[in-house]
Amino acid sequence: MKLLIALLICFGALVAHAQAPARAVPSDSAIHVTVLQQGRYSHLLYTVNQEPLTGATLKALLNRYSPAAAELRKGRAQLRWGLALLPVMVAAFLVSKHQADRDSGPGSAFSKAPVPVSLLLGAFGGYAYLMFRSNHYDKAIEIYNQRFH
Repeated sequence: MKLLIALLICFGALVAHAQAPARAVPSDSAIHVTVLQQGRYSHLLYTVNQEPLTGATLKALLNRYSPAAAELRKGRAQLRWGLALLPVMVAAFLVSKHQADRDSGPGSAFSKAPVPVSLLLGAFGGYAYLMFRSNHYDKAIEIYNQRFH
């Protein structure tokens, strides 16, 4: 009888140990980018733990981590500056067109209205730089992923 009780206690300890929750494997919460090719067009698919993310979910995830959120704010500020240059471009174009039409002499539009054309070219160059060099979204994802590497 003592042997049976001793065996039950030993097996009870093994059963209790077997029922203990397994240690959770830390999930890789880094954001991964997958390129999907559909015909001649390709699309980016952002995933976390092999689950696809929507744009809103990705933005919320990045905004939760403050350094990545700061990078997103820089991108929004850059976008605002770029959009502020659009009316300057339109106004400079209209003024340069009006001044060039008023002067009937020979020469290019730049020689007839140098200041508005210079403003137009500067605003266009600034807008192009701000829009095409805006990679703050990618930088925010890179900053977010630095925690996991």
